[in-house]
Amino acid sequence: MTGFKLFLAAGVLLAAAGLSGCSSSGGEDNGGYFHTLAEEDTQTQQYFPGDLPIPQGAGITFTKGEVAEGKKSSMLIYETEASMAALGTTYQKYVREKKLELETEIVDNQNILINGKVSGSYSYSIIGSSSESKPGASEIIVTWIVN
Repeated sequence: MTGFKLFLAAGVLLAAAGLSGCSSSGGEDNGGYFHTLAEEDTQTQQYFPGDLPIPQGAGITFTKGEVAEGKKSSMLIYETEASMAALGTTYQKYVREKKLELETEIVDNQNILINGKVSGSYSYSIIGSSSESKPGASEIIVTWIVN
């Protein structure tokens, strides 16, 4: 299995394990608790868009970026105390403002599943659920693939 396929398979497994049932960047509506990924260290950014919102104080637990078979891919996993409602609203707003293609959008107070794909350009997924290791926290998995 190529490195890229292995990376994607690992991402799917991590996403499936993190999803435990079907549950904007800075501003008044979310209390100003979000900033952009560009404000994090450059290692974390990998191939993500620099304006991707993440909560202030998010604990990044995993990040990886690679180029395989001509595709740049990145995965970011973080834990946060931000509510699922604030996270869902923020990512829905981001997707709409950026006019990203949307395939799936499921957002409730326990889970987030937002993904999309533009053939020949990019695909992304944002998956969130309650953190198993930290009660009261949420775990978010963001995957971004640029063709």
